[in-house]
Amino acid sequence: MYIRKDYKKNIAGDSVLLIKTKEYLSKAKVEVDISSNTEENLDRYDIIHLFNTIRVFDTYQFLKNILKYKKKIVLTPIYWNYIKYLPKNPTNNYRISYWKKQNPMRKEIFEKADMILPSSEVEMREIEKSFNIKVPYQVVFNGVDKIFAEGNRNNFLDKFQKKDFVLSVGRISPHKNQLTLARVTKRLGIPLVLVGPINDLNYYHQCMRANKDILYISKTCHAKLKDIYAAAKVHALVSWYEIPGLVSLEAALGNCNILTTKEGSTREYFKKYADYVDPYDLIDIEKKLIESFRKPFDPSFKDYIVENFLWEKVVKKLISCYTYVTTNNV
Repeated sequence: MYIRKDYKKNIAGDSVLLIKTKEYLSKAKVEVDISSNTEENLDRYDIIHLFNTIRVFDTYQFLKNILKYKKKIVLTPIYWNYIKYLPKNPTNNYRISYWKKQNPMRKEIFEKADMILPSSEVEMREIEKSFNIKVPYQVVFNGVDKIFAEGNRNNFLDKFQKKDFVLSVGRISPHKNQLTLARVTKRLGIPLVLVGPINDLNYYHQCMRANKDILYISKTCHAKLKDIYAAAKVHALVSWYEIPGLVSLEAALGNCNILTTKEGSTREYFKKYADYVDPYDLIDIEKKLIESFRKPFDPSFKDYIVENFLWEKVVKKLISCYTYVTTNNV
C-alpha cells in the first residue's frame, strides 16, 4: 500500500482508511506492507494499492515507480472536484490554477489503474465527468469499526455536564465548515463539542471567537471517542462535501442522529436515515439542526450501518477485487 509520507503525522480520511484496511486485511491473512518510498523495490508484491488523488503529487511519484515493475494497480481515489466550492478571490484563484495543472497527473493515474475502487457510485461519476474516462471499477464502501457501538456515555458526561449536545469530529479547517456550525449552535443556545486536529489555526480562532462556549478536544483515542459519540445527541458534519465522512458512520453506530452535508456521496450511504443540509445556507442548517436535535434516534439506522458498512464486510469485497485483478487480464 502506497500513501503520502505524512499520513500518520497529518491524520485525515485517507490515513484512517489505509490503517483500518491494512488491519482487517491482515486479520484475513493477507500480507500487507505500507510504504511512502518512491523508490521502493516492488519485486515481491502481487498488487500495489494506491490511495488519494486529491493529494496527487505523491501518488503520481508512486505510480511512476510501479510502472517500472509492471505490477497490477488498484486505486482508492478519494476524489472530489473541490475547486467548484471555492469562492473567487486571489488566494483561491491560485488554488484553482494549481489544481487544474495537476489534473493531467490525476488522469494518468486513473487510466493506468487496473481497477478503481471508489467509495460510491457518485464518486465514480465525478471522476468520469471530470476526466472524460471509462475505466474498470468496483465500488468498495468505506468501513466502520464495531467498537463505536460500544461506548459508555457516562464516561464523557461525568466530565462534560451538558446532557444534550451537538458533536462534530474532524480536522478544524474551512472545508469542514465548523465556523457556520459554531455560529448556528451559539444562536440556538445548543452546546457544541469539536474533536479533531487543527488544520488551520486562524480558522480555529474564528470558530472559538464565534462561540466561546465550544468545548474543543484536540486529540483522543478510539476508546474515548466512542464514549463521546455515545453521549452526543447529534453528530453534525456540514462540510463543503463528504465522501461520505467516516466519522458519520462511527457516530451512527454510537446512536447519534446524523446531520450532514448534501454535497458528495452522503445520500448514497445514509439514505433516509440522515438529515441533509446545504453547507452555504445558514437557515437550512439551523432548521435541520433543530429537527435533528429534537427527534429520537432510530435504532434501525444502527442496524443498517452494521448490515452494510462494518470493516469485516468491506474487506471481503476488497479481497474479491484483488483476486479478480491478479487472476484476470484486466
